[in-house]
Amino acid sequence: MLKSYFRIAWRILTRNRLYAFINICSLALGICGCIVIWLVAGYEFSFDKFHPDAGRIYRVGQGGAKAEKKEPVVVPPMPDVIRRTIPGIETVATVFPLQQGSEVMIPAGGSKPPVQFDTKVPGQNWVTSVIITDSNWFNIFHYQWMAGSPETSMGQPFSVVLTEDRARQYFGPLSPQEMIGKEVIYQDSLPVHVTGIVKGWTAHTDLPYSDFITLSTIPVSFLQDTRHMDDWVWHEGVGKWFWPECFVRLAQGAQAQKVEATLQPLGKQVVGSDSAHPFLMQLQPLSDIHFNTDYTGDGVRKAHLPTLYALMAIAVFILLLGAVNFVNLSTAQSLQRAREIGVRKVLGSGKTGLAVQFLTETGVITVFAVLVATLLVRPVLLYFREYIPEGVSFYPLALPNLLFLAGIAIGTTFVAGFYPARVIASYLPVVSLKGGGTQKGDEKWWLRKSLIVFQFSISLIFIIVALLMGRQISYMLKTDYGFKTDAIVSVLVKHDFWDTTSRIDVVEQRFKQLPGAAEVIKEGSPPVGWGGWSMGVEYKGKQDVVQSATMDFGDEKYIPFYGMRLVAGRNLHHSDTLREWVINETSARGLGFNHPADAVGQMLYLGRNAYPIVGIVADFHEGSFKDPIRPVVIGHLPRWGSSLGIRMASAGKSTEEVKNLLTGMEKIYKGVYPNDPFSYVFLDDSIANLYETEQKTASLVRSVMILAIFISCMGLFGLGLFTARRRAAEISIRKVLGATTGNIAMMLNKGFVFLVLLSLVIASPVAWWLAHRWLQDFAYRAPMAWWIFPVAGAGAVLIALLTVSFQSIRAAMANPIKNLRTE
Repeated sequence: MLKSYFRIAWRILTRNRLYAFINICSLALGICGCIVIWLVAGYEFSFDKFHPDAGRIYRVGQGGAKAEKKEPVVVPPMPDVIRRTIPGIETVATVFPLQQGSEVMIPAGGSKPPVQFDTKVPGQNWVTSVIITDSNWFNIFHYQWMAGSPETSMGQPFSVVLTEDRARQYFGPLSPQEMIGKEVIYQDSLPVHVTGIVKGWTAHTDLPYSDFITLSTIPVSFLQDTRHMDDWVWHEGVGKWFWPECFVRLAQGAQAQKVEATLQPLGKQVVGSDSAHPFLMQLQPLSDIHFNTDYTGDGVRKAHLPTLYALMAIAVFILLLGAVNFVNLSTAQSLQRAREIGVRKVLGSGKTGLAVQFLTETGVITVFAVLVATLLVRPVLLYFREYIPEGVSFYPLALPNLLFLAGIAIGTTFVAGFYPARVIASYLPVVSLKGGGTQKGDEKWWLRKSLIVFQFSISLIFIIVALLMGRQISYMLKTDYGFKTDAIVSVLVKHDFWDTTSRIDVVEQRFKQLPGAAEVIKEGSPPVGWGGWSMGVEYKGKQDVVQSATMDFGDEKYIPFYGMRLVAGRNLHHSDTLREWVINETSARGLGFNHPADAVGQMLYLGRNAYPIVGIVADFHEGSFKDPIRPVVIGHLPRWGSSLGIRMASAGKSTEEVKNLLTGMEKIYKGVYPNDPFSYVFLDDSIANLYETEQKTASLVRSVMILAIFISCMGLFGLGLFTARRRAAEISIRKVLGATTGNIAMMLNKGFVFLVLLSLVIASPVAWWLAHRWLQDFAYRAPMAWWIFPVAGAGAVLIALLTVSFQSIRAAMANPIKNLRTE
């Protein structure tokens, strides 16, 4: 019996190749989208799920009551205080990152070149792979020890534990036991000896560390100059980027909410209420690190959880569009099979047998669609590689993937085939043998109309949302940021806090001699893109005001270079150290001054030192339009000059001349920093990079929009073909009676146009709501334009007309005598 079902299914498909092609293609596209999004979601949700105690592991973070961002670090003494005073915490580990961008030397014979110890793992940003920690790290996170142990390897200063892969990178094919005692030198002057080797993690993680220096090394080395283990306050020139992360494992049965309630007031209690950093301590679950964008500065690539959920919803809708095509075409085509069904029922077939036969036909189509979708996955992953994390891969024969493919095939078969099977099985044999199909003869046309409206409603939602998103992105890229951005290049110089050779000054002077460089300045960072450092400043007036401000380090050339507008006071004067501030209007208002000019001459504290405010600049955007303009303070701190701003004399310059200038800059840079990569960015590109996520999202929505329209049009084409064939006799009679080709085409098309317009009415409020929700993430946004909705509707009508008009015109131009003769 089952064999006959498959034979009949194959015969039906081969006889209706066009319908089979449309169904297979639309289902394949939907299934391919599901597979890709399932791979992405599975990858993102897999991070750090392999730890045995993952549910009890937390990172301690901090954030003030009014903080826009949370910090993943704590002040250095905090982990010890947590260990001693907070109940419910089983283990506490302190983790200092070693400076990113440095080198490690292997002095064995002096033959091995320096090795960069920054790492990049699939799906991650560049982060340092070297940390300074204690044995508690290995108590919280489990490693397989190949040589040494947490007790013996992490007890002494100037010791390091390495992962096996990193150790082989340093020492080659030696055995783990032979590597014990080998010397490694970090940052040119931190010699340590290997005391342990562990097997690195192979699963996805946001903690890809490979070198573990003992925490006891800090007090007896130069590291103590920047990592003040006993200080609770910020030091000038040494900020939170030298503070540690703190990981804890809760005791069995401990409730995170109760532990956090005990932990929260600890920062204020110990630091003191007069501090510029009124901390509120918080517990961040390990599983939250990969998704929580409120915590910044940890180098982790954050996956946007709402986007993942939206992608999953999109996958379901795209698959539903393919299933809708199948239901539409199948119920329409079932009218041509009415006599077949009637004969089968007269010969003894029951409803169950007919339903199983039709589900078998659906299953055959679905299997073909799954096979086609499987072949499409890798090309799709390659085409969308900019939007898909690097670690995402597809191996169709892997057991999880096979199970997913089987599940989606079975699910799609029942979703797409259940209703058509039910319709066919319900035909009455007497009516069917007469060619009527259904008892009442309504032919389920209302269902097909509803499904067409559903398809085009989904397509119109994507069209409208894509247009609104594109409008917002264009607004953000073209709006004035409050400073000059044209023809400015920023060169990131290796930041070395201990460098006393002023190599950056040498590079600056040599850059000025290049013919294509109109102006060169030394700065901490440009006003936008890389971003300044966020620090706490304090104004002690009638009421003390603590303000979290972005600190831009620049000298007297900084403000004129970027064309910032002074609204009160004056520019910075030349100085070789920090002596005064220029602040923006938002900072002045935040400090309590109704008029910006009133802030001039007031003293602003940084730590324990006070400096006068000498000028106020007009507000400018130092971040994306998603965030409101923040307080900004500008001051000259030479030790933090870590980049160079170059204004190119680019007026009338060709691309070749700009390229020559960049080549000359690289040659100068490599002459001073031979071991460091030359890194530059155009300021306009930095602004565009702020909206990389939004641009990728908009591009993805456009791609889904095209896919949804394509699938909908495939179904519409099939229905147009079916309608033209079904009404061939009527069309011929109309032509004999004098109807023109245009009259007939209009008659056949107007029903589809009405359905598309109805879809616009349904889609518009949904699209408006979705776009409105997306725009809520932006503090500054373009007004929602009303004209987008009729434009989207007109576009959809045009697409529908182009899809069905070919069949309509072809049917209208057919020879009426031939059609009437065959009736």
